[in-house]
Amino acid sequence: MGTSRQLDIFGYALNAERDGMNFYLKASRKFKDVKDLKNLFAQLAKEEAKHMETFIGLRAKMEGKDVEECFRIQEIDDYLESVIRDGLFPRGENVTKKLEKVDSVASACAMAIQAEKNSILLYSELAKLVKDKEQKKILEKIAGEEKTHLVMVGTLRSDFDPMYAALKFGRFF
Repeated sequence: MGTSRQLDIFGYALNAERDGMNFYLKASRKFKDVKDLKNLFAQLAKEEAKHMETFIGLRAKMEGKDVEECFRIQEIDDYLESVIRDGLFPRGENVTKKLEKVDSVASACAMAIQAEKNSILLYSELAKLVKDKEQKKILEKIAGEEKTHLVMVGTLRSDFDPMYAALKFGRFF
């Protein structure tokens, strides 16, 4: 990891969950006329807020420790580091600008699906690298919840995007 040996991994995860919560809140407002999407995104925003609380607790336990004490740092590769640094969802004003360009339920879901995939990757990989068994279980649980989010968003997208549904289910309706 070179010069970023002091990388605050749980801090990045906390920020990622905050970005996810903000994305889902903004998207639920933008698509307020599409009840299913609005409700799903509002629910996902609440779940990302719970994940934030979890990462605040994990970060507090890490307080005062060097990253190497908590993670097998030599195993964090460039790809994982880029996921950590780039974030999982669009950030800040970027989220507003990206959502302005999103003009359909299908494209909002596509953006959410990509972010959920990144979340699954990040938390699954971190679970492999964390040294503490309790933290490993927590990261695996969050990765599992993100997998559930992915399925929920994908299912909703199928209802609004016939091509996606055809690819997902292997047939046209």
